[in-house]
Amino acid sequence: MLWKKMLGKSTIRVAATALLLSQLLGAVGPVSAASNDVEVHLIGINDLHGQLDTTSLVNDKKVGTAPILATYLKEAQAKYEHSLLFHNGDSVGASAPVSSLDRDEPTMEWMNMMGFDVGSLGNHEFDQGIAALKAQIFGGLDPKEGKVTHAGAKFDYVNANVIETSTGKPLIKPYVIKEVGGVKIGFIGLVTKATPAKVSPSGTAGVRFLSAEEEVEAVNKYAKELQDQGVETIIVLAHDPASTKEGVTTGEAADLAKALPADSPVDVIVAGDNHALANGEVNGKLIVQAYSYGTAFEDIKLMIDPATGDVTEKSATVTTTFQEGVKEDPESLAIIKKSLDKHPELTKPVGTTDGSVTRTDAYNNEAPLGNLIADAMRQADFGDNASDADFAFMNPGGIRADLPEGDVTFADLAKIQPFGNTLVKLELTGEQIQTLLEQQWGTNADGTPNTKTLQISGLKYTADFNKPVAERVTSLSLEDGTPIDPAKTYTAVVNNFMAAGGDNYKVLVDAKSSLAGPIDLDVFYQYIVDTYKGGAIQAKTEGRITNVAASTDQPETPVTTEVISRAEFVSALVDMLKLNEVTAAPAFKDVAADAAYADAIAEAAHAGFIQGYGGNFSPDRDITREEAATILAKLLNNQDSDKNAAAIIAGFEDGKTVSKYAVESMAALIDQGILGAAEKNLLQPKQTLSADDAKALIQKAVAAKAS
Repeated sequence: MLWKKMLGKSTIRVAATALLLSQLLGAVGPVSAASNDVEVHLIGINDLHGQLDTTSLVNDKKVGTAPILATYLKEAQAKYEHSLLFHNGDSVGASAPVSSLDRDEPTMEWMNMMGFDVGSLGNHEFDQGIAALKAQIFGGLDPKEGKVTHAGAKFDYVNANVIETSTGKPLIKPYVIKEVGGVKIGFIGLVTKATPAKVSPSGTAGVRFLSAEEEVEAVNKYAKELQDQGVETIIVLAHDPASTKEGVTTGEAADLAKALPADSPVDVIVAGDNHALANGEVNGKLIVQAYSYGTAFEDIKLMIDPATGDVTEKSATVTTTFQEGVKEDPESLAIIKKSLDKHPELTKPVGTTDGSVTRTDAYNNEAPLGNLIADAMRQADFGDNASDADFAFMNPGGIRADLPEGDVTFADLAKIQPFGNTLVKLELTGEQIQTLLEQQWGTNADGTPNTKTLQISGLKYTADFNKPVAERVTSLSLEDGTPIDPAKTYTAVVNNFMAAGGDNYKVLVDAKSSLAGPIDLDVFYQYIVDTYKGGAIQAKTEGRITNVAASTDQPETPVTTEVISRAEFVSALVDMLKLNEVTAAPAFKDVAADAAYADAIAEAAHAGFIQGYGGNFSPDRDITREEAATILAKLLNNQDSDKNAAAIIAGFEDGKTVSKYAVESMAALIDQGILGAAEKNLLQPKQTLSADDAKALIQKAVAAKAS
């Protein structure tokens, strides 16, 4: 059997936030450095998102938080005589409450304390508009509520592809030169061209983004200006997505590298935005990205000829910030403590739950937490002396976490709604309400469904999935059953993201009137306090949404019913993930080294997806639904707590038949809409999987992991 040769290649993982290895080696240039070359290390992060006190898990090990990340960064810089510290966008925005409650000033303070040398703009820096962006970077009163005064960044920000429409010039300086070890390094900044589609239209008002062709022209132009100033080492801090898989790097950053001339003086492109791993060369440019949330950092090593300024050798490593055995940085802890002292509500309970108030399957169906949020939105006070709105609609993508079992704090609520969106009251006709519901059911480019079921308050409806979208809503009424009049005007509360047509809810842009109101999190918090008064927070599904499933009786379409073995399931998963790292045979006693599936089983075991039983894997045995769920849940790596998982499983008639080892795994997949009932309200955990069902499960899990 020919084993794969992976020496010298970057290691790969598919997910945006799952770091499966602690250190990943990048491609090294073929040119050896001369003895008098200057060794410079660029130490960097991307997509921190203000997660100052957020602990993540990698292979069940704790990683991240600013105090841990700071220790890693400081120790890395201490090792080298010459280094620079950078960040590559989305350092703020969609932040943890310890940062977001003060408009991300704590994160800016942390970066100043750390002594960052240069940073770039990400799409989330535009979340609150240009005035807020400039206040954060240059200092001054934050325009949102006027309560926070920013000190400003003590380091340079760069961006070359965002142009102020009023002046026709770059929003901020396009590049900066840093000198270290007697050599000059130029940094050019870029942000993803998809930014206008990622933030509210108000966030990008007053600026335009260069097209792909214009962007290449700009990079070439500024690279020439840098060369004219004696700079031959050039880094592009591009908050553009990129991923490296099977040694191949793709994405917007890779497209930029290909579009630049082969002899371009650009040496490195740092990627961001999609929270993935990138570490490889494209068209002579090293492309690197270190996941997100402070769970990893990149160390880019450059060997630079001091006479010519040229890079003679370049490579990168990406290191995971595991917490175990690492001392927390005291200066970072002090910044977090200052924020918590200022906001005691972050730790004070506002109520309790039994773990049942979740967003389970909110993309497809009514969810308890969705009902709770929509009810809070509907009664929001817009200062217009009006009664509660007729309806409220919440997009499922804006519900970012479940209410935890036990005590619930403000911090828990902020994790559920972290974006700081403004609520908007609209006037819509009954006909527009029906159109809005139809716009929940989109289609991906490949023809697969793209469903984003709105969580609702004040109305109920039935959707028959046997009918085309335009006819799918078969009944639509108020809560009391009164039919909604297509010609009548109603009031509806949504968030500003939806009001601007986000998530394809385009009909909202045509609302008769629009009134901006309070922040969504503030409304949610006050509703919880006023309604439950520190007691048990309760919410459940109430039949607001009734979905009639599409008939599966389609004899004209051939269906594969052949069952799939454990080895075949693992092979399909490994093939879809394109895993290609292992250079040794699998360790299972019943898997021969020359078996056709040996490679795949070795890859899956290395990635931590499978463990086997008593040294055996039983490759030829048919795989069951619960076994498949256990494997895929390890890919997702975000299982529910015991009680929450038990509550999810208990919702099925045969929930008690799920093996104990599979409860959390099946619940995690159900929660994300990956796994559903086998028939009616039955999970049938011991039922074997057909090849078609296995393929569908794997596709959903991989897509969920990458989202």
